[in-house]
Parts: sequence; structure tokens; C-alpha cells
Amino acid sequence: MQITIDLPDEAFALADAVAKKESRSLGSVIAESLFKRLRGTSAVAPPPVAEDIQLVPLKPGHRFPVSPGRPITQEELDRLLEEDGLP
Repeated sequence: MQITIDLPDEAFALADAVAKKESRSLGSVIAESLFKRLRGTSAVAPPPVAEDIQLVPLKPGHRFPVSPGRPITQEELDRLLEEDGLP
């Protein structure tokens, strides 16, 4: 979720320094700080996953999940894009 908040300059400088030092986003540093203060933990709750979605595990040697079925052809992809009015 994107929001706009006003932070004191010192709070921004501290959070920004941590984000840069740890190669993290500013939002993740601020979220972690809020969780620590409000829940007493730094754990960020995972996003909800619909129960009807089955996650496909990675196969060895693949960088992305491989779903069962056949690959689609470029012609099929072009037809589907055209049907949706996309370039």
C-alpha cells in the first residue's frame, strides 16, 4: 500500500541510513520499525494467499515455476492479445 506520511527529519535520516546500509527499501525499514513497536516483533506478516491457488514448485535447473501443460505458440499469444485489444 502506498501512503504519504510526514516524518521528522531525524527519523527519515535514520531510516534512510539503515535502508542504504542494509540495501533495503525505505518502506521495509519503516514497516519493520512499526512492527517492532506495535507488535513487539520485526516479522512482517506474509501476504494472504487464496486457498484455491496452488503454488507450483521450482524444478531443478529452472528459474521460474513450470506448470503442467503445453507451451503456447507465438500465434496463439498474438491472437489472445488481439482479442483483448492489446498490442
